[in-house]
Amino acid sequence: MFEVCRRSVLKGATVATVLGGAAAKPTRHAGREVMQEFAYSDVTLTGGPLGEQYNWMKAHFLALDNDQLLKVYRQHAGLEAPGKDMGGWYDADGFVPGLTLGQYISGLARFGSTTGDAAFHAKVATLVGEFAKIIARNPNPFAGPGTEKQWAAYVYDKHAIGLIDAYDLSHVHEAADLLPRVWQGAKPFVSPISRDRNGKKDPPYDETYVLSENMFAAARVTGDNKFRALGEHYLLNKEFFDPLSKGQDVLPHAHAYSHAICLSSGAAAYLEIGDDKYKNALVNAWHFLELQRYASGGWGPEEQFVVPHTGALYKSLFSTKAHFETPCGSYANTKLARYLLRFTGDARYGDGLERDLFNTILAVRKPDNDGNYPYYSSYGPASKKEYYPRKWPCCSGTLAQCVADYPLDIYFHGPDRLYVNLYTPSQVRWLLHGQTVTLRQETDFPYADKTTLRITLARAEKFTLALRIPGWIAGKSSVLVNGEPIAIHAAAGQFALIERSWKSGDIVELTLPQNQRMLPIDDKHPDIVALMKGPVMYVSAEPTAASARHTAAPDQNLTALAPDGTPKSNGREKSFVPFHLVDQEAYDTYHKLG
Repeated sequence: MFEVCRRSVLKGATVATVLGGAAAKPTRHAGREVMQEFAYSDVTLTGGPLGEQYNWMKAHFLALDNDQLLKVYRQHAGLEAPGKDMGGWYDADGFVPGLTLGQYISGLARFGSTTGDAAFHAKVATLVGEFAKIIARNPNPFAGPGTEKQWAAYVYDKHAIGLIDAYDLSHVHEAADLLPRVWQGAKPFVSPISRDRNGKKDPPYDETYVLSENMFAAARVTGDNKFRALGEHYLLNKEFFDPLSKGQDVLPHAHAYSHAICLSSGAAAYLEIGDDKYKNALVNAWHFLELQRYASGGWGPEEQFVVPHTGALYKSLFSTKAHFETPCGSYANTKLARYLLRFTGDARYGDGLERDLFNTILAVRKPDNDGNYPYYSSYGPASKKEYYPRKWPCCSGTLAQCVADYPLDIYFHGPDRLYVNLYTPSQVRWLLHGQTVTLRQETDFPYADKTTLRITLARAEKFTLALRIPGWIAGKSSVLVNGEPIAIHAAAGQFALIERSWKSGDIVELTLPQNQRMLPIDDKHPDIVALMKGPVMYVSAEPTAASARHTAAPDQNLTALAPDGTPKSNGREKSFVPFHLVDQEAYDTYHKLG
């Protein structure tokens, strides 16, 4: 359901409306999408914290040494293998040899498509070409026996997305030919049936149920319906999608990241098959995830979903430092949010995507040049941002993909409608009725409340500009068009629509007042809270002596917070900072209302 309210203003030139749920006419996949993603090449990040991290990460991944990335594969195929050993998880004697090669290729292709930098596409072409030589020598696509024994589907899926993105985004045609060859080489080691995963430590470990999304994509790229059949075959219906679609919460005790990313396979199934069961499963899963989230938007302490309404999140603050598997979990979160935005047009999924981006993936510690990468976020007392103990973990691959996906998160489009989902310095180019509409966004968000949108086009064009009014807004939003106010009645958590004939040079100014508020850790502990402003989680970056020690009473490890939200230690006020600005300082995320 949604609410629509219209009012003509500005001498009848502009109509402002509000959209909360879903009602626009879809144009693809037989009416299954309310809004659509832009291509990577349509969007440019031009600054702000997301843009700064994006530029740093794209340079980091472009600098990865090709010989190092390929060495373990060349060794396994009996080829000359120059370059240094990678170490950590990636080596032949590592935990999952070669596990992230496909994700690095995928991220590089996405960075290249957005930036237009030929160096990224050249690197993708080189890696795919060398991988083809390896497969010609040894059809087994895995890099070591550890991979084949327990992680065959998990690693094959990453190979597949690398080849799919190499073909789609870097136009490496050889990648399409490799897809069936790589599957044939992997098939003897992959479970013939889709099987669930029991948790973090108990086997089976492999994740066949995540394969479907990329199987459907491989069918599109190759034209081979065998992949479509495999996509349907590996859907985890009985254990996962069927009960979720009926409103049953099957998340507790499940392995967190793998089941969250499995929802993307359900989304692909909805698009390809058209069964509403999968859409309903995603909607219900999002609701159940909301019962699992820390203030950051993350979930899954020790990589497992908890039982809601039991105080489990609170207890986890003192039992582990592994609260959220951050790059991997953020990748699953943002993909799910984008799919639900596309399917429903409901702005609350944009709220969730925004919270996750600003507090999890944006807040990770930068990797170094020797394979040390962020993995878990810790929200317990006196935490620090740490590297994972072993080099080149799984989160190094999803880090590349998640950051490379920032352009997909910001804007969407529908029939004669341009959606602004995130507020960050950027530019989008939209082909509408034969001409390019360019919208440039200028803002200091989230540090300021105002966003300015500038429109450029060759001739006047009528369309609707849809602006997300976040659920966290304090007071009323305000909109100016060319300096004149527009009366809108958009409630928090809805899209405000501005319909008019736009001309080049039009300027839209949007103000979204942010407030300071407190979010409880869970419903059993309403007095244990994190401080938020707008979508951003704030932490106290100089924990008290009490929070630095662990006492018999866990609450004594938490900094006291006055009812007005002021943190105090020995009568002195403490300062809060956005979590994404914390580097190597110790910090407290949660505080006890005193």
